[in-house]
Amino acid sequence: MLIVCEGPMGAGKTSLTHLLAGHFQATECLETPADNPFLAELYADGRHALATELHFLLQRCRQWQALPAGLCFSDHSPSKDLLFTAQTLDEAERDLYLRIRSKLLPQPPQVALMIFLDAPLDLLYARIAARGDRWDAAMQRAYLAQVQTRYADFFAAYPGEHIDLRGQGLDFVARENDAKILTELVGNKLHELGWQS
Repeated sequence: MLIVCEGPMGAGKTSLTHLLAGHFQATECLETPADNPFLAELYADGRHALATELHFLLQRCRQWQALPAGLCFSDHSPSKDLLFTAQTLDEAERDLYLRIRSKLLPQPPQVALMIFLDAPLDLLYARIAARGDRWDAAMQRAYLAQVQTRYADFFAAYPGEHIDLRGQGLDFVARENDAKILTELVGNKLHELGWQS
């Protein structure tokens, strides 16, 4: 059963994935942007967009094809690349990307539950700066704002089971009670979906 924490950069996806995987003694599937040698230049000025997206595609294909049985929490969804390539690639590049994707990943894994995360743009940008990652340092504020808008559209149209944490003001990293609220909320939803602990 795949559970995905999704939202723009700085929203807390990886932190929530760690929290939930630890609480439910489940597997984690984490994105590794540090391994992408093209990402900083994409964030800085849009260079190497196709190479950036293809690198992530290969990384994600390895992850999705090796998903273990049982409960797994991920900080990115199998459709995340469709959202980003609509922003980063021109029409011809995206067509090529989608053709390659269909060959490498003909059947992406099914998401049992999507958890929506977001925060005000200023807070997202501050969190990204505080991380101190070399690839994030080059990110332009306008790029992040576009990503946030795309996620809002993605969430508005998402047809599957989900928990929407946007606007809840929960700080599950700093406040233990907020973490407890979240784990109970997710646990209840998992039981509704048929998961047995």
